[in-house]
Amino acid sequence: MTLEAKTLAPIGTTERIRGVDIARGLALLGILLVNVRFFFTPLGTSIDPTVPLPGVDWTMTDAIVWSVVEALCSFKFISLFSILFGFGLAMQATRAADAGDTRWGPGLRRLGLLLAIGLFHGLFVWYGDILTLYACVGVIILCCARLSPRTLLIAAGVVAGITLFISVAAASMQWIIASFPEPFDPPELTAAIEEARAAEEAAAAAAAAAGELNAPRGWQAMTEANFDVRSPTWISAEIAAMREGPFLDALLFRATNFVFSYIAAIFGYGWHVLTMMLFGVYALRSGLFTSDPNASRRRRKIALIAGAVGLPAALLAPGAFWIFGLESPAAAFWHLVLLEVGALSLPLAYASVIIEWGPRLPAFLATALERTGRMSLTVYLSESILCTALASWWGFALFGTMSDVRLSLIALVVWAALVVAATLWLQRFSIGPLEWLWRRATYMRNPA
Repeated sequence: MTLEAKTLAPIGTTERIRGVDIARGLALLGILLVNVRFFFTPLGTSIDPTVPLPGVDWTMTDAIVWSVVEALCSFKFISLFSILFGFGLAMQATRAADAGDTRWGPGLRRLGLLLAIGLFHGLFVWYGDILTLYACVGVIILCCARLSPRTLLIAAGVVAGITLFISVAAASMQWIIASFPEPFDPPELTAAIEEARAAEEAAAAAAAAAGELNAPRGWQAMTEANFDVRSPTWISAEIAAMREGPFLDALLFRATNFVFSYIAAIFGYGWHVLTMMLFGVYALRSGLFTSDPNASRRRRKIALIAGAVGLPAALLAPGAFWIFGLESPAAAFWHLVLLEVGALSLPLAYASVIIEWGPRLPAFLATALERTGRMSLTVYLSESILCTALASWWGFALFGTMSDVRLSLIALVVWAALVVAATLWLQRFSIGPLEWLWRRATYMRNPA
């Protein structure tokens, strides 16, 4: 074998699996439909449908749109993206081994740059960054990249079990505390908390009526709210920081929310990401995403089983609020548990269906989605930049002014604009700008 044949190089355009790129392109839409709530509303409102957005009515249409996005998109498309990330990282490690190289040098450089981009993104653009978590979990994936398919499937199943256990335990604890508050909150303490909350809401309303001149801001608001992101004081101050500035107030809320999101990742969602990435490595090692007829039959079988399990659970997760009521502890319990069941299974169906049938879409649509997927890092960060520009004080200052219907329309328009931009870019260039930088760091040479 010649030296050139052994040289580790980026995957060529003709070697790419078209269905995988199409899946990435579609995943970016589903991710944005979920994230747009976090771009434009306070954290407390984003994570809890029972927390109102001040001054914005939540209509029946908004509730329906939220339910559809929650059922079909929430944790589903970021999980699909995680599957594809694990698949791509394992492919890069396999190519390194085939070239007689080590997976660690290119892999750690790749993840190191991703970590740097993620930290900058999370602290200075938008706190809901996933790239930092991908960089950290990616180290585990590098360790597992050469395991057998059977071992990978067992490992993914074990981690999925841990993930589901954490969700059930957290949901059970929330239900117990909400249903039997006396052992946790004595009546005197509960009354005092309710009285303080009523006074807090009255003060926030008075401050708003006075133009918020006397409303607490920044760190003062956080401490007065006892770092409860659902507190009216926190919510009004976060809206003011994002809509009015100044920079340091906005940075403080963004950095604090970023820390909260990664604490949650350590004890919850990080395990879910690891499950999905391990399945992505399994897909590579077992040839699941190839054009082989046997792989096609396996994809159809996975789509049928995962869809049969995941779709009813996903639909019933927001449906629990419609059945039991928005304030019901039972609704919150079933929502959390069924959301996790759907998020562990439905993304497997999404991946199988899109990779199997995505390339059969009309040529103009398949090409546009494929090119968007080839520029997934650039498009993902561009979604954040565009939405932040629309939401923030230095842009159009729309933060905290809209509910779910309008937010979903914004997501569709932003994604469609970026699909057009990616399609036009790759007509002129062979690779996206951030993809060029990422490959340059990985392979230590010009990848174009």
